[in-house]
Amino acid sequence: MKMTTSVTTLRIKLKNDHLSESHIIEDDVAVETPFNIIINKKHCITLLASPDSMKELGIGYLLSEGIVKSSDEIIRVEISENNINIETRSECDFRRVTIHKLTTTACISTNDYIKLLDRTQIFVSSKTSISPYEITEIIRNLNSQCKVFKKTGGTHAAGLFDPSNGKALCIFEDVGRHNAIDKVIGFAALNGLDFSKLVLASTGRQPADMVLKAARVGIPIIASISGPINSGIILAEKTGVTLVCFVRGKRMNVYSHKKRIM
Repeated sequence: MKMTTSVTTLRIKLKNDHLSESHIIEDDVAVETPFNIIINKKHCITLLASPDSMKELGIGYLLSEGIVKSSDEIIRVEISENNINIETRSECDFRRVTIHKLTTTACISTNDYIKLLDRTQIFVSSKTSISPYEITEIIRNLNSQCKVFKKTGGTHAAGLFDPSNGKALCIFEDVGRHNAIDKVIGFAALNGLDFSKLVLASTGRQPADMVLKAARVGIPIIASISGPINSGIILAEKTGVTLVCFVRGKRMNVYSHKKRIM
């Protein structure tokens, strides 16, 4: 399936706040497709995602949502049309409410939400560190490889990087920032990478549910072009994740566990 499609659009240009020209053009836009994640023949969730790297998406989703604790629990993954069929060694309880689902489907107070974050028991104890210079190089590298975004302006990107040299181990684009994170996690699981020695780079903002995806698999450092949400900072501090945002040019803000930035 193609990541982009061509559409007809009217392009308008202004000069001195007045119409200077308008004409019909062919423009590239990002494609999103619904994909069903089916676990042991039971429907888990339908994700709207860019139509590539479906195996990575399925595995990454299971790991980042805590549905399985290790990729060893996954027996096989098969893609059939719009279905990502996953077989696991034991039954999975994916009916429970995650932080993301709870906050988008239930009416809860801010205090209740903070208490929910406080109950998170995950803690990333990795001693991996990185220099500020390497963080800027990682984001520059991520930006330079966002091919679909450059054509369409309609995708997010995420990548896993070696903090010692800024080398990209994988980069994925997707219409959804959560999906992009799931794909890189799935890639790492399929290729036996050590999550505790990696940096996750992202173009998306960082609320609690994004940070939690990294924390669940043990990624110690997140670097993002975009800003954090207060829930993301709270959860990063709670789970031992170093959260670096607004990485733009030579500047960045470090919001939690600053000791890893050396």
